[in-house]
Amino acid sequence: MAMAGTTAPSLAASHNLFAADIFQIIAPARSQENVVFSPASIQSSLALVFLGAEGETAQQIRHGLRLPAALDKTSIADDYAGFLKKNFQRSQSTSENAPTLRMANRIYVNDTLQLAPQFNHLAKSRFESEAVPTKFADSANAVKSINMWVEHQTEGKIKNLLQLDTVDSDTSAILVNAIYFKAKWLKPFDKVLTSNAEFRMSGGQTATVAMMYSDEFVKYGELLDLDATAIELPYKDSDLSMLILLPNKVDGLQELEQKLTNVDLNLIATRMRAAGIHISLPKFRIEFDIDLKKPLQKLGMGNMFSDAADFSSLFSNSPLQKIDEVKHKAFLDVNEAGSEAAAATFMKIVPMSLNLDQKLFRADHPFVFAIRNREAVYFVGHVAKF
Repeated sequence: MAMAGTTAPSLAASHNLFAADIFQIIAPARSQENVVFSPASIQSSLALVFLGAEGETAQQIRHGLRLPAALDKTSIADDYAGFLKKNFQRSQSTSENAPTLRMANRIYVNDTLQLAPQFNHLAKSRFESEAVPTKFADSANAVKSINMWVEHQTEGKIKNLLQLDTVDSDTSAILVNAIYFKAKWLKPFDKVLTSNAEFRMSGGQTATVAMMYSDEFVKYGELLDLDATAIELPYKDSDLSMLILLPNKVDGLQELEQKLTNVDLNLIATRMRAAGIHISLPKFRIEFDIDLKKPLQKLGMGNMFSDAADFSSLFSNSPLQKIDEVKHKAFLDVNEAGSEAAAATFMKIVPMSLNLDQKLFRADHPFVFAIRNREAVYFVGHVAKF
């Protein structure tokens, strides 16, 4: 891998800082609803489209993704290839308990267009992203084909990512990224101990939830600067874990999330120490979808949606192009055995218009969670209500 010794640490930091940035845009504004999304999925889609961008468009995407200015596209593509190979080929493990963590990229290209050879080479060789000629004029079949691929890649968890009116004959390309995760806890919760308990929400509302209980020796931290406590629950046969940040105050979710601005979750993890903890954690299941156009504009990547966009390295035989839509859909189920999660992101590209002691950790009120390792944040969000 080109420059592997020097690029990996800097881009690992980029992965985590982008996760912090996009979390700040999405989560605090939705403090009254449950949220889950995949920074890794969104980032991979953006990194892929970055390879086809030039000029100010490329600079904005580079800055938004926190990519080092000194690295060229090939080096960045090489790093992503290493990241994908290291973290998303766990199916090769001989252990039946090993987590399943899969990411897949695919580019659906209008059958009247042709991808630029260099972009196509990097997409295929580094992102393992197949280019599929697609007749977008037949929108019903095009949407059905893309949705079936996403559903297959996410074990049926993400359905109908694209709506029927998403594509038409003017659609140049759809970039799709899907991520799927399923894992067992290193120490599962005992189902016999799960019982009904009260979950307190902001505004004084309460709900009855299925609360899981466990006495475990896990990493724990009292984070005075965040006015919160944290635990880290590891998954079996992997370096993946779920980090849970619990505000000390019942209505402290928004305040906690604001304090997480520019915070690399790795730094929080290094402040935690193993301790005997009595854990109370509710079972939860979240489905979430979001239009990412405004969040990405807020991160400084507005150029790619405008008539000033420059994707001149994307196609070899097309007029000027811009991004029209970026949609993301995610799913997470947390129970006694472990977690199952899935997410998918798509980007639609269209032609421009011609006008140019024993510690107690009781998660009985809103909290933040992240499924992660040192390399990246794969899923992040918060539980605000039941």
